[in-house]
Amino acid sequence: MLDGQPSSEIETIAITPGSFLGLTTLPAGALGAGIYCSGYSRAAVDTIGFNQVPCPAGNTITKGKQCDSCLARDEFAPIHRIHLGSRMNEAALAYVNLEHYLYIATFPDGTSKVGTASLHSNPRRLDDQAVAAATFVARADTGIIVRQLEDLVWQEANITQFKRASTKYKAWIDPASTERLKSEHYMAVENATWALEDAQDTVEGFDITADRWVPSLAMSRAYASLRAENPEPLTAYPTLTEGAHGFYISGGTGKFLTAHFGDPDQTFLINTAELSNRACRQHGELTPPASVQESLF
Repeated sequence: MLDGQPSSEIETIAITPGSFLGLTTLPAGALGAGIYCSGYSRAAVDTIGFNQVPCPAGNTITKGKQCDSCLARDEFAPIHRIHLGSRMNEAALAYVNLEHYLYIATFPDGTSKVGTASLHSNPRRLDDQAVAAATFVARADTGIIVRQLEDLVWQEANITQFKRASTKYKAWIDPASTERLKSEHYMAVENATWALEDAQDTVEGFDITADRWVPSLAMSRAYASLRAENPEPLTAYPTLTEGAHGFYISGGTGKFLTAHFGDPDQTFLINTAELSNRACRQHGELTPPASVQESLF
C-alpha cells in the first residue's frame, strides 16, 4: 500500500516450510482497508504463458476478483470458453495450442471434480487444488480439445467441474476414511474413463491415460492427516480476516497452510483463501493461537 492505495507493484512472499508469516488484515475504517481488484492476465509475448498485471486504477470491488475494467482486459479468462468459440489473440492462442491434460481430483470428503492442466501448469495446477488424490485420465493435443473432454465427463459421468475453497477446507478438517477416499477416487476415475472411451469415435486428438499425481514434499504434513495408520489430524483455525496473526509454516496444500504458533506438535490448518484481494499489512511477531472452538462448523 502507498498512501492508502495499492502501489501497482506485485510482491512475492516465500512461504516455504520453516518460514515465518505475519499478517494483519486492515480493519474497516483504517486507511487503505477494503477488498481490491486483483488486476488482469496478459499473454506473454517473449514466451508462452501469462503475466499478472496489477489493476491500473487500484479499484475496490464488492464481488468477484476483478473490477469491470480489468475483467474486460483479461486475456486468460476467455480460455475457459475457447471450445465454445471465444476469441483470443495470437499470444494467448499459443498457450491454448499447448498439450493439455484432463484430471480427476478427489478431495478429503470423498467428493471429486474434473479439471484441466496445460503443459505449462502441470503439475502445479493440482498442487493448487488441495486434493487428496488425483489421476490424469487423458492427454489432449490442445486446450480446445481438453475442454471438450472436460464438458463431456461432466455431462456423461456426472462429475462436477467446481469445488469451493470453503468446502475444501472443511474436508481437510474432517476427512473421510482412507478406504472411502480410495474407493471414491477409483470410481470417479473409472466413470470418467468410460465416458472418454465412448468419445473416442467422435472426438479426435486425445489419448486416455492413467497417471497418478504425486504431491510435493512441501505437502507432507497436510497429507499426514489422511494416513490410514496413525493419522495426524489438523486443527481448524479461526478466520484470518480479523486481528493479527503470526505463525511458522510447516507445509500446505492448495491455499491452505499447515502452521504452528511455537509448538510444532500442535498443527493448525490456516485458510489463506480468506485473504484473497483483502488489504493486509505484514508484521514479524509470533502471536498466540487464536481461541479455537471444538467445532467451527
